[in-house]
Amino acid sequence: MKKLAAILVSLLLVVSLAACGSANAANANNAPAEEKTEEKTETTPVAAGEGLGFKDRTKNPYEDPMKFAWIPTRASEANATAWGNGIREELSYWSNTELNVFDPEGDAEQQAKIVSDLVAQGYDGIFLQTINPQTLAASVEEAENAGIPVVCINMGADTPHAALVSMTDFEAGQVIADRIAEELGGEGNVVVIQAKVGAVRGINLEDGFQAQLKNYPGIKILDEQPADWNMEKAQTVMNDFLTAYPDQIDAVFAHNDQMAEGAGMAVQAAGKTGEIYIWGANGETKALEYIEQGIITGTVYTNCKDQGKTAARIMMLYLNSNIDTSTFTKTPVTKMPPITVDASNVSSITPDMRW
Repeated sequence: MKKLAAILVSLLLVVSLAACGSANAANANNAPAEEKTEEKTETTPVAAGEGLGFKDRTKNPYEDPMKFAWIPTRASEANATAWGNGIREELSYWSNTELNVFDPEGDAEQQAKIVSDLVAQGYDGIFLQTINPQTLAASVEEAENAGIPVVCINMGADTPHAALVSMTDFEAGQVIADRIAEELGGEGNVVVIQAKVGAVRGINLEDGFQAQLKNYPGIKILDEQPADWNMEKAQTVMNDFLTAYPDQIDAVFAHNDQMAEGAGMAVQAAGKTGEIYIWGANGETKALEYIEQGIITGTVYTNCKDQGKTAARIMMLYLNSNIDTSTFTKTPVTKMPPITVDASNVSSITPDMRW
């Protein structure tokens, strides 16, 4: 049984990495320039058997009731809804499962309390998008030690846990830098609308963007300001940029689509649509519509529903085996394949793929 469980973990990691590789091969024209990025990812895949322990199963996941929790950073956000829908759809194949959603409303301390409460209530598994990896570390460790696997989505915790199913943030920053450089012919000025200060995803996107821009000495970053992931704040920040640099801005990099949308509205109100390239990241439906309307230039799309499904498949793999995820010394990471989207291929993101 132990050998079988180890093989299952190996297959899971090989399949997930192969999926990323095949998707990137299919989108070779959109691939970022080669660069060593090992230190930029939160963790690396775990080899089968590394920190791998086993336990006796206390439930039959095909027959006994199984109760799961989904705890995003904010339940109202579009990607949180898409991730939750993917989790729910995949779990629906098991008629004995129940999924409950808990909303910490952006409060990391509240999110940690929710996790601890769920441990006390004896949940079978927790899906989590951490607000702050450090703040959530203790409660995630508590859950794992109680035999409750924690599968994180997009943002993990600073402690080993069952799995992290992540977007490709550093690589997305690289791709966007390359695309802006191509559009500007290697010469021009960029402003950056940043995530909330300290947000790990924003840091990784920015690191990838900055690293790739070193290949384009003719491109200058005029200014950077945070807008806290928020569309209205981003519109204000972009208005301020347009006032400070009225005829100097050639492109905008926003750390997420909502901020790109806010920048697009500000540029549109200033009568400069089509004059300034605007890039976001995530691929939410509204951003795709703005690309179709010519309000923003592009985004790096991830199928968040499939990301949620992948997280649920990994969770059920663990619960269908006797693998003890609390013994892991590293967190296994599955990266979802990204698609670079602009006006030339936005129609390929069909309605069933949008979120």
